[in-house]
Amino acid sequence: MPEIELINVVRRYNANKSNEVLALDHVNLALEKGTSTAIVGVSGCGKTTMLNMIGCVDVPDEGEVKLFGETVDPKNDTARAKLRGDRIGFVLQQLGLLPNDSVYDNIRLPLFYSGKFHRSEWKKRIGDITEELGIGNLLKKKVKELSGGQKQRVAIARALVNDPDIILADEPTSSLDKGHADEVMSILREFNKSGKTVVVVTHDTRIVHDYDNIIRLDDGRIVS
Repeated sequence: MPEIELINVVRRYNANKSNEVLALDHVNLALEKGTSTAIVGVSGCGKTTMLNMIGCVDVPDEGEVKLFGETVDPKNDTARAKLRGDRIGFVLQQLGLLPNDSVYDNIRLPLFYSGKFHRSEWKKRIGDITEELGIGNLLKKKVKELSGGQKQRVAIARALVNDPDIILADEPTSSLDKGHADEVMSILREFNKSGKTVVVVTHDTRIVHDYDNIIRLDDGRIVS
């Protein structure tokens, strides 16, 4: 049974208007647990919309999204938020970090919205994940004091702190040089090897050559 399924998913923006955009056009996708997948294509082809469907951030106008064998109810915002908080980790394109807050406080944020870990476990959880990512010595620093590569590791730590089953990354290397980009992709691959399902959106096909699946989008359709 696939861990992630999109079944005839359609997503329109500005529906029934002259500037209507068909972001996803009857998309079908099935991804198995523990696999690594790259969604590639030019800007505006629907990559981020597809990632938002998988991550329960957006809902389809038509079709069905299934995660862990269950249909995601598009009308139940509370259930989608809990699913997103407990079982899905996001690495956002613009990172979404709070620059004036400490690394510790940034990574801790998702724990407030999930009951997966008791408060007494938070410090150890954050300590373990930051040590694994090589930023355990930065916990007291403010995010604005960090380098680009360090910020990216903080964003990854925040995505992983709730021990999600699925990790979603939207252009995680877009602001990095080739060396740091390879480093970030290597980190995601290592977590994939530990059993996490990883889905990465990117326009750079050079950094995903060893992923299990490469999904190419063009005008909201999967073309290969």
